[in-house]
Amino acid sequence: MANSNSYLTTPTKTPSSRRNNQSQSKMQSHSQDPATSESRSRFEAYNRLQAAAVAFGEKLPIPEIVAIGGQSDGKSSLEALLGFRFNVREVEMGTRRPLILQMVHDVSALEPRCRFQDEDSEEYGSPIVSATAVADVIRSRTEALLRKTKTAVSPKPIVMRAEYAHSPNLTIIDTPGFVLKAKKGEPETTPDEILSMVKSLASPPHRILLFLQQSSVEWCSSLWLDAVREIDSSFRRTIVVVSKFDNRLKEFNDRGEVDRYLSASGYLGRTLVLTLLRCLKTGALSQTMSFVDRYLRDFLESELQKRYKDAAPATLALLEQLL
Repeated sequence: MANSNSYLTTPTKTPSSRRNNQSQSKMQSHSQDPATSESRSRFEAYNRLQAAAVAFGEKLPIPEIVAIGGQSDGKSSLEALLGFRFNVREVEMGTRRPLILQMVHDVSALEPRCRFQDEDSEEYGSPIVSATAVADVIRSRTEALLRKTKTAVSPKPIVMRAEYAHSPNLTIIDTPGFVLKAKKGEPETTPDEILSMVKSLASPPHRILLFLQQSSVEWCSSLWLDAVREIDSSFRRTIVVVSKFDNRLKEFNDRGEVDRYLSASGYLGRTLVLTLLRCLKTGALSQTMSFVDRYLRDFLESELQKRYKDAAPATLALLEQLL
């Protein structure tokens, strides 16, 4: 089993060197495609706007994806979208601030390069390549801010830019997980503060909601489905992701039972429901991401690019008013 303090490494060779060369050639030609270049430029422009908005406390109607769910509902599985782990599971205090993950597809980054935006600044720090160091920064920044504000949670986000050859061009706001009871030493109001913060982050209509729920939970007994319904009553901008689905598959006898479960009839309407399989700790990226996980990543990247393009005229008009 892979060491939890290390990145999931990508093999330097495949069983066929010819296949490996073809894959690299395809990746390079894809990056040179004009349409891809335009999408990348648009993505970088919105990332800069997002960084500026965070630094100066401004609220801009930038299309964004907000991940929400219970603290143990598999939100850390979003690391599968990144293509590597940075030990978010071990950062308990890191769940008390939103984390903006700016994933950047960079074919030259054979190892992940992570940069954190400086607090109260648009600038990013030096690259960090250690998974443990990434977790330490999240933990220390969270602890420092909570000591300063004398609170148990804070809506002020941490912004991390991750450049990697196996990451998509995708930005997700990972929110603190819902909890029923405060941890020992925390104020009893912590669960309500987290719920209020997440609702505030997810309420703007320009944001897509990515609601994660463990597959072991039945729709009729979902603890947080009502909270999502309060934010998006029609579920029109909500994508439901059933996490740890590999565990639930063992309980189904046929495809019909799977379809009935995923249809969530009577609970979600026509909401898109996707499944997320838990990563296998075997070390190779191709073995840790299921086909469904790849589909989720590609779908989110495509959906965000579409919304970036649609929102461009209104965003430019708003920036002209602010300048």
